[in-house]
Amino acid sequence: MTRASASPEGPSSRAAPRREPPSVTTLTIDLDGTVGFKAYREHIAETSDLSIARDERRFRLRARVHHLGRAVLTDVRTSSVAYTRSARHVARAAYDHYQIVVNRTANIHYESGRQSATLRPGDIIILDSARTSMAYMRAPDRGLARAPAIFVPRAVMATLLPSSIGDEHFLALQREQPQARLLADHVCQMLKTIDANPAAEVTAAVQDLTGMLAGIFGGGREISPVARQGLRRAALDALKRLVERYIDSPVLSADLICARSGWSRSSVYRLFEVEGGLARYIRQRHLLYAFRELMSGRYPGRRIVDLALAHQFSSEASFNRAFRRAFGIPPGEVRELAARSRAETPAGLRTRASDDAEALHWIMLLGAGTASSSWG
Repeated sequence: MTRASASPEGPSSRAAPRREPPSVTTLTIDLDGTVGFKAYREHIAETSDLSIARDERRFRLRARVHHLGRAVLTDVRTSSVAYTRSARHVARAAYDHYQIVVNRTANIHYESGRQSATLRPGDIIILDSARTSMAYMRAPDRGLARAPAIFVPRAVMATLLPSSIGDEHFLALQREQPQARLLADHVCQMLKTIDANPAAEVTAAVQDLTGMLAGIFGGGREISPVARQGLRRAALDALKRLVERYIDSPVLSADLICARSGWSRSSVYRLFEVEGGLARYIRQRHLLYAFRELMSGRYPGRRIVDLALAHQFSSEASFNRAFRRAFGIPPGEVRELAARSRAETPAGLRTRASDDAEALHWIMLLGAGTASSSWG
């Protein structure tokens, strides 16, 4: 495998419509003690030999395995263990995948061929399962070693790269590298999405992941348009999550996003072009949160000018203009209509307000005669 920079540049147009997302099958595993260790060792015997340095009676494993159709996503938490994958395992298992391991809490030492690497929490390793290997996972003094992983068939990657990805047995990415941050964020976000709604965006998430891998492996070679757009989409989603994380901070800016993501300023600006630019996107998020506050009635006595300043507007007048452009209705009127609706149908409002577009539509109906909105 060849180490390379994953550039988010490229055409932003989407490919043909995606297939319907497959159903997700999830397996939950809880094992403890000597019996649990032997059961786990037997379960993975086709792919690896399992050993443990400590007393088997203290063994613990908590795992969730999600079968996603084209990939398998795992979240394994375990005591300190060692996995040995021999030529016999490679031949018998016919297991031809790339494995992306996101090291969350362990110290991992990995050897394959003449390569070796020690991973700190936050580092990532991308493995070729068709190679022999040895991995030792050391759990923290208090707690379990956690290393979410996703397994992508080699055949899927072959469609995204014009040729083989090199002769190295694995690729280690340090946590400081933008590629590592992007992959880790994406895999962890997939786990959250699957736990919240198993069928949501599974196909898109796997496609975006393979696009990232193709961008990393591709080096100076051209990758397919599908892989490139998957890489762009995943990078933009990660940057949007950064915006959400710091949306209440007065220091939220392009400089902060670049520092936290590792992307260059030009790359960040280019990714947000589809949203009308980074500054516009941040402003629209502030307006949406202001709208939600007015709908909720959380601070009934809060002045509009204070709401404007809290959402980084320089004045009440500029906030009112931007709010009306976004939603087609002034902020004071949203507050009045939402208060009236809560008084009349509190349960109904809570249901409608759970979705922003539906909540806005409801407010517009209540204001019978209010100008239609340009926001959707």
